[in-house]
Amino acid sequence: MGLLELIDRVEGESRTLTVVDRQSSDIVQEMLDDLFDEQPVDVVEDGGEGTVPSDTIIASGTDGTAVRSSLESLQDAILFVNSDTYISGARDLDAVDTPEAILGLADTVFTVEGYPDTRKQKFLLIELSRYIEARAWEHGVGEIHSSFQYLSRLRDERGTQEVYRSLGETGVDVNIYGIEDETIPSDIDATTYTDAAVEELRRAWFVLYTHPTDPAKSAALVCYQLPGEDGRLGPWKGFWTFDPDRIEDVRTYVTRGF
Repeated sequence: MGLLELIDRVEGESRTLTVVDRQSSDIVQEMLDDLFDEQPVDVVEDGGEGTVPSDTIIASGTDGTAVRSSLESLQDAILFVNSDTYISGARDLDAVDTPEAILGLADTVFTVEGYPDTRKQKFLLIELSRYIEARAWEHGVGEIHSSFQYLSRLRDERGTQEVYRSLGETGVDVNIYGIEDETIPSDIDATTYTDAAVEELRRAWFVLYTHPTDPAKSAALVCYQLPGEDGRLGPWKGFWTFDPDRIEDVRTYVTRGF
């Protein structure tokens, strides 16, 4: 079994994202449609004749669950954000405010393109990675296991470097995985796991946080980069989850496999 098999186990979940009485411009709606284009999330508009405020987004599942956020919060977290926010560290961990409606898309498998694709679909996964890191930092206990494909990213991406330096200053046990093309900065208190012979490390992207006493506070993002054309790396396939059993499955695989 590998990470891709763990992801494929989740296939079949789908969600609906309803925009209630949108007052913002059509451009915002177009950005929202593009964000979830070809994903298992149906984006629909509702005229809003009930008690739900205008410019609300509601994530609902086939099981009847539904969570809501303001459309503005989604704009601030993803739609109006550029990649420099994550790379440069322009947003501190205590400023991470992921909309509940996005968190409500847990256990939905996304397949998104990375660079050089200019669409923001990958930002969904990046936002959830920051959310999980912020959750670990806030609680200050437990374990975090994070894969970067290549350890040089902790030097190249100043924002990510600051996040893991901050995590290492808490009581969280920080574990970092990736191909050792460079060593991680010496002031990051973390244990590294690297093996150039493990091909899966080159394709793995996960951020897994486990709380030591309260499973409800744990969370995981699990992604795998699929093969592309002509031997190139392709899109990312993955999901995020708050389900304790799925989180434990991932933790068991990561700690035993890498």
